[in-house]
Amino acid sequence: MIVLCGLLSAIPGALPGKPLEIGTQNQIFIDGRFLAEQSNVRIVVQQPRKTGEMMAFVSAEYLQVMEYDGVFKYFTLVSQDGSKWEKTTNNNPKGDFKYGIYWSVPERPNGVVFKDPKAPPEERYKVVSGMQNRIYATADGSKWKTLKPHPFPQHISFPRGMDSQNVCFFDEKHGCYVAYVRANMEHEPPPQHKEYFKNSRFHHQNNHLRCVRRCTSRDLKSFTAGEIVLAPDGNDPIMDGVGVGDFYMPQVIKYPHAQDAYVMFPNRYLHYQQWFMAEDLSHLPTNKPNEVLNDGPIDIGFAASRDGIKWERYDRKPLVPLGRKGQFDWGGLYPVRGLIVKGEEMWLYYVASADHGLPLPIKGREKGKVLSRVIFRKDGFTALEANYPRGEFTTPVLRFSGNSLHLNVETSSLGLVRVEIQDADGKPLPGFALSDCDRIHTTNTTDAIVNWRRGQSCIRSLAGKSVRFRFELMYGAKLYAFGTQAASPDLPSKSPPGKEQSN
Repeated sequence: MIVLCGLLSAIPGALPGKPLEIGTQNQIFIDGRFLAEQSNVRIVVQQPRKTGEMMAFVSAEYLQVMEYDGVFKYFTLVSQDGSKWEKTTNNNPKGDFKYGIYWSVPERPNGVVFKDPKAPPEERYKVVSGMQNRIYATADGSKWKTLKPHPFPQHISFPRGMDSQNVCFFDEKHGCYVAYVRANMEHEPPPQHKEYFKNSRFHHQNNHLRCVRRCTSRDLKSFTAGEIVLAPDGNDPIMDGVGVGDFYMPQVIKYPHAQDAYVMFPNRYLHYQQWFMAEDLSHLPTNKPNEVLNDGPIDIGFAASRDGIKWERYDRKPLVPLGRKGQFDWGGLYPVRGLIVKGEEMWLYYVASADHGLPLPIKGREKGKVLSRVIFRKDGFTALEANYPRGEFTTPVLRFSGNSLHLNVETSSLGLVRVEIQDADGKPLPGFALSDCDRIHTTNTTDAIVNWRRGQSCIRSLAGKSVRFRFELMYGAKLYAFGTQAASPDLPSKSPPGKEQSN
């Protein structure tokens, strides 16, 4: 579990003096937005469950999973359910399938395919390659054309950065294309290691640490140089005056099932170096002769953001840790681009590799790359947890639409949850006080409906008004998300407390 340190004092998303508009959008806890007042609660990142599946052997780390939309089908693996994968021939599968796994072929390295909502049909799919500094387009994946050469400024381009897998998509929130690319930050080594770093060819004989840069473009003709949005700092591994921890492979996803939510699954890479390890590292390979050592273990971390610019790494523990020595995911983990939301679960795929660290034999292959996955609860990147026995928090003033309040909540056996609705001044509204709320108990669901006064769930009379929600969490309850929903057209809404339902 990963605990959020230093909750934000400001409430992003709300203008001073104005209520936060949430409509019927789902809300998850990735910062202090909804903790205007809080006592004994904390935001905790939830480590997903490894399935342990060895789904397929693959030949590359830079993969992405896409839901097949009936047009793009040039995949190397396809699946009907996302669990059982089949290899294809000629990257052009036939038959029914729902999901496909794609990786950039040699002429379009290290980019990911995205569907451009602003493009004409003949250019509907794009790849932005940082390594080649080019933008490619296609109608269906069969024939690609160079749309634009050199869209990135030269001083941030390869080999100074932009290798590894880079991500680009159109961000409706900002009304522009955003690219999250690898950058290399240079650091002058201390005197005792200057001689060693003379072999650093591209970085002025300095140590370089991988990090994440965010660039933007209005028209896909040129990108800004952007800014570094995720990088190692003084709290990350530094040994004998040299930084040895990297963050890259910026798998950024704008989470579609919540308001203002971006998540990132970056690689976390520890550089093996002789000055802090007792073992002899002379047998480990470098990229080329007379270069600095480039070897070490890699796992998967987590960061989240409201705008894709300011990111929280919480207390920096691994989201997906390495397996035990000898297991297929012991050497290194690479996140696969894309997230499948299926029912009450979210599936994140990863490639387990022994390319970094000591070679790991897998079924007779000295270095094997294996496709596997982890499973989150839907909306379950983080949860709001209370200290035992009780905690509570109150939202800022907000306005919602909809008829009922729904929670993604886990109580197990002892946990209890109640919700109070207050006016803008913090006074309980009649019929919606904490004492009126039916306790939520003995549940583990992504859709619990809050009731007041024994089964009354309708809050339609409060829609559009300035209110605050006060949540009480007791005895280990976890709250993952909340939101309001409109009434089902097939079911009549129950009347609010004290009122009769008209014919």
